[in-house]
Amino acid sequence: MDSAPSGREPGPHGSGGAALDTTLSVGEVVRLGVEAGLRLEAVATALAEIRRGAVIEPETGPLALALGASHIVVSRVVPGPAEPVRRAVDKFMRDQLLTIRRHHGDRIEWERAEGIWPGLLRSLDFSKRYGFSLVNHVETTIISEGDITAVTFNIDVSQMRRERITVMGVRSALAFALFGIGGTALFPGFGLADALAIAGGGMAAGGIFAIERRRYLDSRARVALAPERFLDLLVQHRRLGPPDND
Repeated sequence: MDSAPSGREPGPHGSGGAALDTTLSVGEVVRLGVEAGLRLEAVATALAEIRRGAVIEPETGPLALALGASHIVVSRVVPGPAEPVRRAVDKFMRDQLLTIRRHHGDRIEWERAEGIWPGLLRSLDFSKRYGFSLVNHVETTIISEGDITAVTFNIDVSQMRRERITVMGVRSALAFALFGIGGTALFPGFGLADALAIAGGGMAAGGIFAIERRRYLDSRARVALAPERFLDLLVQHRRLGPPDND
C-alpha cells in the first residue's frame, strides 16, 4: 500500500526531502556584497530599490530617446538612523511646496500643494529655488539598515514631458506653416522658389524643435539637481555633525 502523501513538495536537493532554508538577512547580503568588492552605498541602494518593489525598467522609444525617461530616480545612502533622515526629507519636500498624498510606511507619495500662496511662490521663483515647481508627483522611500539609511526620490515627469512635446509640436508646425507653406503661397506653381520655401520651413521647424528640446532638458536637469543637492548636503551633515544634534 502506498504511503499517505506528506503534503510537502520535494526539495530542490533531494526527492521528498525538506527544502533548505537559504534565506539571507539584509545584514548578510550587505556583508557578502562588500566582501565581493561592491561599495556599501551601492549594495544598500540596490536593496532599497528591491524592497520598495518599484525598480524602474529602462524606457525605450523615440519619445524617451528625444526627451528622456518619464521618471527620474535619485538615490543616496545617508549615515545614521532613519528618523532624523526622515525628518530632513519631510522638511525638504514641504519646502518644495509639496504635500503628502498617500503614506505607505517607508514609501510616501507627494503632490503639488495647491492654492493661491503656493502658486504665487512658484510664479515668483526667479532664483529657481523650487526645483519641483514643474512636477506634479514625487515618491520618497526611506529604508534603514543598521546605521545607514537609503533614501530614494522617484520623480514623475511624464506630465511635464507630455506638455512639452505638445508645445514643441505646435510651435514647430507653426514655424513650418509660416516659412514653408507661406513661402509657397507667395510663389504659386512648383519651382525652385517653392522648393526653397519648403526646405526653409523644414529648417525652421527643426530649429524650433531643437530649441524647445533644449529648454525641456534644462528644466529636467533642474528637477534632478534639487534632490541631488539636498542629499549631498544631508550626507555631509550626517558625516560631520554630532548625532545628538538631530
